Amino acid sequence: MHRCSRLSFSSLVLVIIGLLTVGMLPGAAAQRSSSGPVAVVNLNGVMVGLNERADAEARLRAKGEAIRAEVEIRQTSLRAMEEKFRALTDQVAKLTAEEQLDSELIQFMAWDELMKQELDGERAWMLEKLYIDIMTAVKSMADAEGIDLVLVNDGVREIQTNMDPESPPLEYQVRQQIAMRRIAFAAPRIDRTQDVIIRMNNAYSPGSP
Repeated sequence: MHRCSRLSFSSLVLVIIGLLTVGMLPGAAAQRSSSGPVAVVNLNGVMVGLNERADAEARLRAKGEAIRAEVEIRQTSLRAMEEKFRALTDQVAKLTAEEQLDSELIQFMAWDELMKQELDGERAWMLEKLYIDIMTAVKSMADAEGIDLVLVNDGVREIQTNMDPESPPLEYQVRQQIAMRRIAFAAPRIDRTQDVIIRMNNAYSPGSP
């Protein structure tokens, strides 16, 4: 009985020593402590403040204006062809002109749709690149300052509704936006939106793709 008691006591002492030793190991205190600082960023606010976005938007506007100018030229040409077609009296010549007009119209519509898709694709690519760049900048900031968690502050966005008759009911639109919110409140002291903007603008080289 005494031998068993001594063994049990010795085992208990070893367990306690082991726990104390683990508690004194480097990093153990950090593992037990709470997580590091938390920050939030207003994603839309960052995008609005970026020089990179402003330059990309300017390039897209210039391309859109060039396309609209080309549309005007092509439409003017089509109208001229239509006027000539209407003035024709010879049925054979009129049939040939009609076929040519139809062919030009089809080509114009195909080109116009292609330009719309191209602009839409470039805008989508721009937004995707900006998002990736923002995430990279946020990670760089977090690594440098020991921030463990950076959240997108979706609580600052205003609830918007679409009055279009084909849109869902207004109540549904509002409920959906409320349900998608993840942050109810974030103290201004943890908002790092401006820090991300400054970091990215300082690193941005105008004229880069």
